[in-house]
Amino acid sequence: MKIEDLGMYDGFNLFMVDEITSTNDYLKLNYDSFPDNSILWALKQTNGRGRYDRTWISRDDITFSFLFKRPYNNAIISPISIVDALAEYDIKCEIKWPNDVYLKGKKLSGILIEDIYLNKYQASIVGIGVNHYDKPEVGGIGLNDSDIDSEDLILRIARHYKELLMLDNDSLIKKYKENNLILNHKLIYKEKEYVAVDINIDGTLKCKNSTEEVNIKCDEIFIKK
Repeated sequence: MKIEDLGMYDGFNLFMVDEITSTNDYLKLNYDSFPDNSILWALKQTNGRGRYDRTWISRDDITFSFLFKRPYNNAIISPISIVDALAEYDIKCEIKWPNDVYLKGKKLSGILIEDIYLNKYQASIVGIGVNHYDKPEVGGIGLNDSDIDSEDLILRIARHYKELLMLDNDSLIKKYKENNLILNHKLIYKEKEYVAVDINIDGTLKCKNSTEEVNIKCDEIFIKK
């Protein structure tokens, strides 16, 4: 395995590896060897993971991880950065709470955020996978556009990430809600039906039904058709 330093772009150090099991896993073990604001991009990822340790099946997909050594509101910023970057290609996407990116009602991109603590905060790793092609076996959709260069998309996402880091939390939440598909939709949470009514400043989802109101932190929900 050879990691190539591709240089600095918009304040991010971009590294590329030809093949790796997981960019998140590698950075978790080796974060001290990389500078703050690094990106590790894998041409091939053989054992990627999603939330709840689900396997990310990568077939020519765009897979990379950000490494930050300062805490940011990554759960809110990361999906917005993808939506904003894809809008530059005239691809209109939405965010499915908490941080999946959907295109035409199907999952296009997944994000896995992992924080490292050794008595105190050390680093955050934001793993991103974007489908190049459709994944009908899991209901996923791809970009299916050979004109979209992987490195170009990664650098556009990084540029938007940098811009979003400059915003305060109120502005971030406002932008997050404007791009979110969950609000005012019915959903199932812990076998009960609710309506998503708001997204709080901390990113939790406010839901109501006829008898109660709940704030969901990050548990799995199911949107009703």
